[in-house]
Formats: sequence, C-alpha cells, structure tokens
Amino acid sequence: MTGAGLPTTPSCPFCEERETELMNAFGSHASVATYWCRRCRSPFEILKWRGTGVGADRRGVPGDG
Repeated sequence: MTGAGLPTTPSCPFCEERETELMNAFGSHASVATYWCRRCRSPFEILKWRGTGVGADRRGVPGDG
C-alpha cells in the first residue's frame, strides 16, 4: 500500500500483470486513481474503496466471494 492507502502494484485489467505504477492518486474523478501498466503500456483507473461506511457490507453481491 502507498502512503495514500492505494495498492502499490495492482493487476492490470488488460494483461493481468502486476508491472504497474501509480501515475496519479486523483484520476478523472476524486474516487479513482490512475495507474500505468509497463507491460502492455496501457493506462487504467481503480476505484478507491476502503470497505468502510455506508454500503460497506457487500455480502450477497455477485463476484464479492
């Protein structure tokens, strides 16, 4: 995790590699961060989700194991 609580090397959604780096802690919206994949050379955004507060209980949501 970075100092901002963001993942250091999230998986790229395009090639699934972890050769990624944080480009901007504030992407197109304050709720996303922009990363760059060094493997496939694609930018991607991830949601900043800490899992606390309203709506944090996601039991029963498909795909949330």
